[in-house]
Amino acid sequence: QALKALQLEVQQLHADNRALKEKNKVLVSEKPKRKWRVEAPDALVTHEQTISLYACKYGMTVEM
Repeated sequence: QALKALQLEVQQLHADNRALKEKNKVLVSEKPKRKWRVEAPDALVTHEQTISLYACKYGMTVEM
């Protein structure tokens, strides 16, 4: 009797584990993905280059 009860409990735990794994897969797939490299707009790049040019010209340091 005790063995049968433990087997049923293990089966239930396996079923719960399987359900949680499926739920986790769904949550992971719905999570927004991060972009590793974001391309900056041309206007921003031009502005940054202008700032760097003036910084070098006037001896200032710019950290970006």
